[in-house]
Amino acid sequence: MKPGPPPKPTKIKRLEGNPGCYPLNENEPEPTRGCEPPEWMPPGALAEWGLVYPELDALGLITRVDRAALTCWCLAVDMLERATRQLVPTEENPIPEIQITTSGYEAVSGAELLRRQAMKDIRAFEQEFGFSPSARSRISVPQEKGNKLERLMGGDDPN
Repeated sequence: MKPGPPPKPTKIKRLEGNPGCYPLNENEPEPTRGCEPPEWMPPGALAEWGLVYPELDALGLITRVDRAALTCWCLAVDMLERATRQLVPTEENPIPEIQITTSGYEAVSGAELLRRQAMKDIRAFEQEFGFSPSARSRISVPQEKGNKLERLMGGDDPN
């Protein structure tokens, strides 16, 4: 394995304007665009898929081989939400992130451990897909003028 950060896909480098001016990989494989969520995906993760997939697809950043990575993102977001919902303070447990063990010691609760792991997973995947503000700030997406029908017919949209 080479040291340093993993290389960026050529498509991302083009969107960023190739700031390093290094030669782009013109032979980078281009897998088939589009994919479906796994049928076993829990409802919360499926809802996240419905939010992010259309955006990634519109930018041409998601392909069939990216399905597992996007699935992991959606599962991590779902786990974060479910773990956080378990950590609601109550009168009997004002700090649900801490639990008292059978030995009487304080320990981090299982839900808090799940939440922390989900946040780590989310931070790792947000760089892969450009989901964070800093990752998006390095990408420049060309704006298309006119509506799609007008462009296909060769006309100009007056707006």
